[in-house]
Amino acid sequence: MLTEKPKFENLGRYYLIALCAIAASIIISQALVQQYISEQKNDSRVVNLSGRQRMLSQRISKCALLLGTSANPADRAERRNELETALDEWRKAHDGLQHGDDALGVKGHNSRAIDELFTQINADHQQMASAAQRLINNLTHDINIPADSLRADINTIIKHEGAFLRGMDEVVFQYDDEAKTKVMDLKKVEIFIMIFSLGVIVMELFFIFFPLARSIRKTIDNLSEAREKAKKMALEVSALYNSLEQAYQDLLEADVRGEEDFMLYAKCDGNGDFSHFYDRFTASMEFDMDKPANLFDWLQEQGHSEEHLQRIKDMVLVGESWNGGIKVTNTAGDFVWLKLNIVPTMDEQGKVETLMVIGSDETEKKEAMAISREINRERIAKSVKEQQFRSALILEGQEEERKRISRDMHDGVGQLLSAMKFNLEGIQSINAGKEREKLKASRELLKNVIKEVRRISFNLTPSALSDYGIVRVLSKFCREITKISGLKVTFENKTGFLSRLEGKVENNIYRIVQEAVNNAIKYAEATEVKVIISHNSQYLSLEIKDDGKGFDIKKLEEKGHFSATGHGIFNIRERANFINGDCRIFSVAGQGTTISINIPLE
Repeated sequence: MLTEKPKFENLGRYYLIALCAIAASIIISQALVQQYISEQKNDSRVVNLSGRQRMLSQRISKCALLLGTSANPADRAERRNELETALDEWRKAHDGLQHGDDALGVKGHNSRAIDELFTQINADHQQMASAAQRLINNLTHDINIPADSLRADINTIIKHEGAFLRGMDEVVFQYDDEAKTKVMDLKKVEIFIMIFSLGVIVMELFFIFFPLARSIRKTIDNLSEAREKAKKMALEVSALYNSLEQAYQDLLEADVRGEEDFMLYAKCDGNGDFSHFYDRFTASMEFDMDKPANLFDWLQEQGHSEEHLQRIKDMVLVGESWNGGIKVTNTAGDFVWLKLNIVPTMDEQGKVETLMVIGSDETEKKEAMAISREINRERIAKSVKEQQFRSALILEGQEEERKRISRDMHDGVGQLLSAMKFNLEGIQSINAGKEREKLKASRELLKNVIKEVRRISFNLTPSALSDYGIVRVLSKFCREITKISGLKVTFENKTGFLSRLEGKVENNIYRIVQEAVNNAIKYAEATEVKVIISHNSQYLSLEIKDDGKGFDIKKLEEKGHFSATGHGIFNIRERANFINGDCRIFSVAGQGTTISINIPLE
């Protein structure tokens, strides 16, 4: 017996059983009717043959009597043929009624009572059949045989005819009674089947349909209650979003008012199968007739991961609500951003009965945010380009100023100092020892001044850079620094290519090496510095390594130590960025510093 509030799966099972019972009763009823119709055909055929047997026996008796009174050979031959035909049919029918005959259409399945009745008349039948056969044989042998010779067989036929007719009457009546009995039995079975079917229907009404109606009514009440709660929640969320509308507008910097009203989009069962779509959801997704069947399958088809959807399903199946933003594609192929709340409603057993899908369309807001981000990105890119342009102008201005100073020192101060040197060397008439020593010292001092002026001029802008390229200049720079500072600075060229780079690229590479080597001399307390240059098909690689004391680069970057203009690392990064180079600095305290720069060749 079902409980007061049956489960849908139990109701479905019982309903299926009830339908099967009704179907079985209909099938049994039809089988019985078809069987009765088949037997009714047999019974009608049997009754017909039984009545015909009475007629044939009387015809045989009549033919026998006429043969005894007729002396005309032609009449005798006709009566003999009639007797022979009637006897053949009579025998065949008598045997078929008892044992069955497909040609006659009878099965021969008789009851015991009929078999006993046939047993009682079989002797009379045999006597009549034998006498009639002798009459036929005698007449066939001699058509003019005297009537007295036929008298005995005629009397035998007449003698047994009455008993045979009475017996066949009883057989016919018995066949008729049994047919009526079968009809009554079929009627009783039909009445039983009808009562059984009505009983099944009544049980369905009381134990399936009525509980199902109560359950549906309860479900509708729960859905109505859930809808009211959803509306209340949607109003609360809508109020919250309305309070944040101005903040969003300020954030987005766009004159777009997003759809903040949450609406009931759809209803699903506990497994996520959609049971109802609301107009707002259908309009947003532009659904026609081909609507999705399952919420989670639809989201997976939209590209959301199966693991994420399984987590959502696990949450709602334990009664927890889920909310979040999703990006989907509508029927027209356009992107749609939805803010969804999936709220489960529980039945009295504590199981999830319905999933309420509440949402809002945030497409316009998302597009406004994208536009705002694009505007900000363009503004930032423009600011960066302007900063790069200013930096480039500053660097180019510095280079031009260095060239000018270097040219003035080389052509102006350098020439004057050289002339002074020649004048001092031309003085030979001093005889005093002290003056001679001072002159010698002045010559050495002037020689050193000229050397220092040339070094400064070379550092400002080496003339060999424009004449011979970066490889020759770096090689010479490393040799000069080694002589001046006492620090071992080695240059290793792994490129092997002869192509010249742009002037600004070579200038900035030289300045980067100069800055890095000066930092190693001033701060790293290094004993050796290596400058390595190499290349592949896409990049020119510059690497400056020292074995100095190193530093914690992350810590200094967090403090903003490298963000100030004029700092060596800042200048190196600025120059690398100016020539589109990728600058990376690796340093570990106590293990030295490596500066690696990759510059695109195209």
